[in-house]
Amino acid sequence: MKKFKFLVAYGLKKRIARKSFLIANIVIALLFVAIVNLPTVIGWFGSDEDEITNVYVDVYNQTEMSGISSDLEDVLNLPYGEYEYFVFTEQTNTFDKDLFWEDVEADVSLVISGTVNSPQIDIYSKMPEYNQMMMSQIELLIINYQITDYQSPTFNAIMAPDYENPEEEAALSSLMSLLVLPLFILITMATQFVGVDIIEEKSTKAIETIIASVPAKLHFLSKIASSISFVLIQGALILVYGGIAALVGNLSAQSGSAIPTGFDVHLLKYLSDLLPNWPVILLISLAFVIIGTLFYLVIAALFASMAVTQEDYQQFQSPLMLMLLGGFYIGIFAPLVDGYGFMKIMAFVPIFTPMVAPIAYASGIMSLWEAIIALVVMIGVLIGSLYVVAPVYKVAILSYDQTKFFKRIKSYFKKAFTKTPKEELNK
Repeated sequence: MKKFKFLVAYGLKKRIARKSFLIANIVIALLFVAIVNLPTVIGWFGSDEDEITNVYVDVYNQTEMSGISSDLEDVLNLPYGEYEYFVFTEQTNTFDKDLFWEDVEADVSLVISGTVNSPQIDIYSKMPEYNQMMMSQIELLIINYQITDYQSPTFNAIMAPDYENPEEEAALSSLMSLLVLPLFILITMATQFVGVDIIEEKSTKAIETIIASVPAKLHFLSKIASSISFVLIQGALILVYGGIAALVGNLSAQSGSAIPTGFDVHLLKYLSDLLPNWPVILLISLAFVIIGTLFYLVIAALFASMAVTQEDYQQFQSPLMLMLLGGFYIGIFAPLVDGYGFMKIMAFVPIFTPMVAPIAYASGIMSLWEAIIALVVMIGVLIGSLYVVAPVYKVAILSYDQTKFFKRIKSYFKKAFTKTPKEELNK
């Protein structure tokens, strides 16, 4: 066990105790903060005319709460003072929803019905990004009226039947990139690291000394463990960068004096509003990241053990990179072309599951139980691959055979699973 811990610690130290790791993470952190706060950055360079856009709100008050429209106008415009950002108009006629959707000058209509102590508020909105903010302000305002036997208002948000929210599409697109790209980069880095380590030891003949001290199976598991530890550390750092980016966005919103085009000032806030179950999505995604990376590391370690030189390993890992690219492109482009059925099927194919399944679940293509089933299948495939790869690794790690690609693979698998006369006798 001590030897295993030493090999894992040594492999991990080779990756993180370098200036390149520090420099790379500084660059990643800065880019992450910039990308997450892209709406704020764009707002800094936008013109004042684009930033200040009035939102016209018609209020159809069918209760005895007088003055609610003027009170709401004061409250909603309070943060900006000099601007009349929300323009409220008290309407006396009957609300006609068909006319509202056709009226190009109307943005939001509030229809307040029911009783004073138990109101119902229908929000007809062409700008749904303001719905949640309006709901909270209306509820606070009614609470301040100190109405006897008050009950929380019932809200009903209604949008046009053919409405397509561009912010939701942008957030969903950002979600694809935020989930797929870091996973693709982490797995690529991990597979490269495990391959370079093994090839370096084989090319310098240091592997012979190591295998003389520890079993090949222990060496194999130590390489996997050190690489997955690196992925977990780097993944945790990325989550920290996300927290820093959100904090920077919130501080910028609090200190900014210009009126934003929306009240969500960074992409993470967009995603949290779009995906209220984001903690479950994050947990499922992390599970797929860990299991998927382990699976790809096992395959990468197998190819590295069969290779003799770096050039040899590049040839051997080509199928692995094609699998990675396949999952990456499916996760990115399948939703853009409405390939939801194809994406759901690919989410259950183990070589594509690690990157496709989290996107399919986050997009609502897969249910929670289907995502769990895909994860269980992936775990089963990982365990099976360990049982298959470990004997082959033991045979290949001390071999310097340089025959053709498929011939070499066939030879190693045959030697690994063909029992010697001595093994048959012991059996």
